[in-house]
Amino acid sequence: MRKFPELRKFSWNSTFEERWNTTVQKSASGRVRTLTNQLYPAWTIKASYPALTDAQADELLGFVALIKGSFEAFLWLDPEHNAEKGAPLAQVSSSKYQCVARIGSYVEPVEYVENVTILVNGAIVPATNYIVSGGIITFRQIPSGTVTANYTYYWKVILADDGLTISKKFDNINTAEIKLEVVR
Repeated sequence: MRKFPELRKFSWNSTFEERWNTTVQKSASGRVRTLTNQLYPAWTIKASYPALTDAQADELLGFVALIKGSFEAFLWLDPEHNAEKGAPLAQVSSSKYQCVARIGSYVEPVEYVENVTILVNGAIVPATNYIVSGGIITFRQIPSGTVTANYTYYWKVILADDGLTISKKFDNINTAEIKLEVVR
């Protein structure tokens, strides 16, 4: 899966929006019933780039052309929500643990991780003792103790607007805005 180009070497702005699509039913007595059929929130990420060079603008245009707008999902390294340090991992089975993203007290599984360091009872576990695949860490031998990890995670996203517009402001200064939707 492709990764979004590293363009945060200059000025940028971003927003992170959450939606639950909750149905609320109110009775005449004031009683309220709610329902949502979503297990995880619908995340929308907006990023604006107010000062792209011509080369960066071309890199961005080329990337969007390669993924054909919204056709192909890609990996987004969010500027704020992208890493866990000392994170307790969710145990899936005796030898499997799930990497997660924590936003406040909310926890969501993540599928794309890198730069993984695993610790059992605070001691670093050699990388040869486990396999990382799809956000799941599988130990070759069942660990005895508390399993924590440090890692970088990516969000799997698509372009919400199916394309991109680059605006030229001055010589070698361009602007762009993108809107992304997290997909699972």
